[in-house]
Amino acid sequence: MNDELLDSLDGCFVYTIYRSESYMVSKFETDEGTITVTGPSFDYVKGEKYTLSGTYTDHPKYGFQFNILAINKYIPSKKEEIIRFLSGAAFKGVGKKAASKIYEAFGDECLRIIREDISVLDDLNLTSKQLAGIKEGIESLGDDDNDTILLLISSSFSNSEARRIYFHYKEDTVFVLENNPYRFYLDVYSIPFSKVLECARNLEFSDKEHKFKEAYLVYIFKEISFNTGNTYLEREDFEYEYTKNYSDFDEILDICITDKEIIEEDGHYYYKQEYYDEKYIADYLKTEKEGLTKDDSNIADAIAMSENSLNISYDTDQKEAITSFFKEDFSLIVGGPGTGKTTLIKAMVGIFREFFPYQNIMVVAPTGRAAKRINEMCDVESKTIHSLLKWNKESNTFIHKIDNPILYDCLIIDEFSMVDNNLFASLLKACHYVKKICVIGDANQLPSIRQGNLLKDLIDCGRFRITYLKCNHRQKEGNSIISLANDIVDNDVDFDRYNKDVSFYDINGFSISELIDMIAEDLDNGSMLDDIQILSPMYRGEYGIDNLNITLQASFNPRSKDKKERKFGKITFRENDKILQLKNRPVDDVYNGDIGILEEIDEEDKCLVVDYQNVKVFYEFSDVSDISLAYTLSVHKAQGSEYGIVYFICSRMHMNMLYKQLIYTAISRAKNKLVIIGDMSAFLQGTRRLLGSRKTGLLKRLID
Repeated sequence: MNDELLDSLDGCFVYTIYRSESYMVSKFETDEGTITVTGPSFDYVKGEKYTLSGTYTDHPKYGFQFNILAINKYIPSKKEEIIRFLSGAAFKGVGKKAASKIYEAFGDECLRIIREDISVLDDLNLTSKQLAGIKEGIESLGDDDNDTILLLISSSFSNSEARRIYFHYKEDTVFVLENNPYRFYLDVYSIPFSKVLECARNLEFSDKEHKFKEAYLVYIFKEISFNTGNTYLEREDFEYEYTKNYSDFDEILDICITDKEIIEEDGHYYYKQEYYDEKYIADYLKTEKEGLTKDDSNIADAIAMSENSLNISYDTDQKEAITSFFKEDFSLIVGGPGTGKTTLIKAMVGIFREFFPYQNIMVVAPTGRAAKRINEMCDVESKTIHSLLKWNKESNTFIHKIDNPILYDCLIIDEFSMVDNNLFASLLKACHYVKKICVIGDANQLPSIRQGNLLKDLIDCGRFRITYLKCNHRQKEGNSIISLANDIVDNDVDFDRYNKDVSFYDINGFSISELIDMIAEDLDNGSMLDDIQILSPMYRGEYGIDNLNITLQASFNPRSKDKKERKFGKITFRENDKILQLKNRPVDDVYNGDIGILEEIDEEDKCLVVDYQNVKVFYEFSDVSDISLAYTLSVHKAQGSEYGIVYFICSRMHMNMLYKQLIYTAISRAKNKLVIIGDMSAFLQGTRRLLGSRKTGLLKRLID
């Protein structure tokens, strides 16, 4: 960055026009009037003065603007400014008289002199209150935290990224920035490689030195691992990508292994986190626990009593599952939709409380909707895993961990197909006092988004007692959705066999207006929009998620003078919109995949208010990247949820996404009515295509 080419602007922050995680448009008041300022996101203080470095531009649409490249707190240098500054809000108890006395004693350099040695004020006969106010104000002026964060923002990072970096390194941040900014990518949670690259180039670091190449190889490795879902890679899996640009693969790989960024074991290469997570899971599950067990006769009597009290008859598989739960310290229950998994949870919790009245049991799930469903249907306390462990988003750490375990004796984990290795390892690390764990899942659903194939590995290792739920209770009631789900598993789909709760419409010649008419008819028949969900495998195209969201919003929540709206980027949010939460936000008790209603757009306080089933969450305009419209969802986002009515789109344009696991997961989200709009040959072809098996080392570790 060539400072000689930059202009400097002193101004007071007035308000924010637009803000995303990395970009911000604001108004500043200067001596020449109000000006629009663009640049990196930063937590400005209203009314505070800043010195901004950057360039003036004349935007063809938005007019005269100042584009900032560096931000610094304004330090006054003239007599009137210094006196006004010292007698301002930053220095409590200091009036103009005391401020003038300080200036007369030390002149234009008074702020620097006081900052270096505050004892110089001892001879000025100031009150103790004034001295305390000056000390606090000077410390704020020399806030190393803020100065370093400002420096990071000026170097390319957003405000949240800069804070994560600073709180990882603390006083060493500037040293790392100046000596090896690539460490930011290697050491700090969720810092994009592109941002680190931009920062390094601003500081004129060479892309050809080993510091860069180590980070670059790790970046390639992590991208391939995430995209494939593999916890380990073979050498050739990532060597090819690296050698497209550089020829020193062996040397850089050795550096990565020496620095333990990549772990090599038996010819398999792991990213460090995946390796340690896999080892921890295997070691934990191979260690015997102090059991909370009962013998067969006690369990049989308890099952009979539970059937009596709930006026229900458990099938043979359900009884076996309950028995396994009370005889094993770790057990698995596997079953598809309608097989009574939720009924089982209610039974196991009730019997556990009878057997062990002084022990604590908790039911957890990976999504908020799944946890709430258990809470409502089973009358039991249920939380997301993130909420139980108390996740800190900024540091990507949990409050509950090895040295601060959760105080529960038994855990039941529902929707386990969605749980990845890292989340499960984090949960197990907090389970020092847990004596019994039962996992419940559907092995035919999509695997977790992150790396690993956890449920399948636990099933295949042969180490644990597994109960397969085969009796389908909804199917007995004539539910064809369950029949279709089973037929997909058995490769025996025939739409002539299904009744009116499953229908298929050829997408060729079908129009979105027909889809809108069908949804409108559902609403006329008494369904709520909240219980109708459209699913699509892709974001782009006419039947992609983005276009369907805009179109359905226009039909079911049109513009009105009675509803406020606001545009952020390509998305217009309107009061009464159906809203999807995109990220875990445990502090507000909402999680990735939760759906709510946009209750209010507050222009005065610059926030959106979203109601998630009576949990109201406030989003500053700068936080809108955390939410999206929810009229149409991806299948992954819908996993772990059930809806009364599901419309599933599967055109041939979606062919590269149509696999058996995705189609099965999509159709099994529907409870009462399923409408498939697609290409029949593409649908049938997709039901016969399996996702490639993931490379993981957990199975071998569990067997060994």
